[in-house]
Amino acid sequence: MFKSALIRIQHFFFSISLQAKIIGMVIALSVFMGTVLSLQVSRFLNDHTRAFMAQESRSVANEIAHKIPDYTLINDLYGLTRYLVNAKSNRRDVRYIVVLDRRGNIVAHTFGSHFPTELDSHLRRTYRQQDGVQVIETNEGLIWETILPVLQGWNGSVAVGVQDYFVRLDNREFIRSLLLTTFLVAMAGIFFAVLLSWLIVRPIKKLLAATNAVRRGEYTVVLEPVSRDEVGALTLAFNEMSSGFQMAAEARKEKETIRREFLQKIISSQENERKRIARELHDQTGQSLTSLSIGLNLLERMACSQEMRQNIHQLKEHIKNELEAIHDMALELRPSVLDDMGLEAALSLYVDNVRKASKVEIQQNIVGFQNRRPVSSIETCLYRIVQEAVHNAVRHGRARHISLFLEWENDIIRLLIDDDGRGFDLKILETTTRLGIHGMQERVELADGSFRIESEPGQGVMIVVTVPSPPGDDYEE
Repeated sequence: MFKSALIRIQHFFFSISLQAKIIGMVIALSVFMGTVLSLQVSRFLNDHTRAFMAQESRSVANEIAHKIPDYTLINDLYGLTRYLVNAKSNRRDVRYIVVLDRRGNIVAHTFGSHFPTELDSHLRRTYRQQDGVQVIETNEGLIWETILPVLQGWNGSVAVGVQDYFVRLDNREFIRSLLLTTFLVAMAGIFFAVLLSWLIVRPIKKLLAATNAVRRGEYTVVLEPVSRDEVGALTLAFNEMSSGFQMAAEARKEKETIRREFLQKIISSQENERKRIARELHDQTGQSLTSLSIGLNLLERMACSQEMRQNIHQLKEHIKNELEAIHDMALELRPSVLDDMGLEAALSLYVDNVRKASKVEIQQNIVGFQNRRPVSSIETCLYRIVQEAVHNAVRHGRARHISLFLEWENDIIRLLIDDDGRGFDLKILETTTRLGIHGMQERVELADGSFRIESEPGQGVMIVVTVPSPPGDDYEE
């Protein structure tokens, strides 16, 4: 429980911004120092006040005890009273001065005509306790009282009581001034903390913004060092890192450009070679086999026996099958309809052939290609992707239903191929290159498009392709 609470506090502390941490620490330190200083000063002043009041009571009592014998020996009560009143008025802390005779009777005092009854009773009980300063709790607060003998006691005694009211007022004023000073110092500290945190955080925020820019691929960001401290050194290190990233990005871009050009040339060469082989199969090999079939027809008419005619007929069937196989192979390599009539017609022909050959149900929906064609490279790219995806679905996925959707809208062509085959784990793409998917992805990347595949074992495969395609040459059907 305690550990989890500590972890939450730690996470909360780490989630606070650096500037808030600096200002908060300065405020907390100011409050702590102000509180501790005020408590220490208050304790010191209380101790000092008690000692001072005891010393004040004893000092005044000694002074009065040495002054009043001149009045008591001649029994000048009027002069004694006037002296006591003057002595009290000159000392703000003195609450009362009382002179008692040897029997504890009050001879003179500073209360005028109304002497407190409680004090009279108190003095009658304690006037013989002349052993130091005692603290009395009254309704006016604490009184430090000292009773001293006059002329060694044979001429009575004097009682002096002092109170700490004015001293405590001074102490409170001093503590108030101290708190005000502490507050002003804290405000100054907070101001400088804000200034310092701003000086520290401002370049860090710039570094953070520049780091985000570098993360987005903007490697040309350069920061000017604002100081020569650690932050300035960090800024210089960031500039060097950004420069290194820029050089690496340029090198990577150059390599990627070379790779794309090389891959484009390879694909273009493959397509040209497919077209050449398909033409040769159709024109040369197909014509040769056709000529051979015509010759066999002549031989069949000239045959002398039934057995010979049957053999010639079997040869003709073999040649017919080979012609169909060559035609299918030429169509697989490079359908001439793709060059002559465009992508929509080529896909329709391909889908029909797959339906006849594999008995797979294919639902085709092509939208937006009326009276217009994309450029040849985009047509080839999309045709090969459909060809590879359908081939994988039929041969590897054992699919029975395939959905093909092709849409051209706002210079964007979207292709979606979905099947109900066996599917596969997408992690296999990280360890194998035999599925033809990497080839499809490379074709899409060369067309500056996006390629996405979704599949799970037993859930079929869905391929989504999006490529930018401004219209090519318009044509009439």
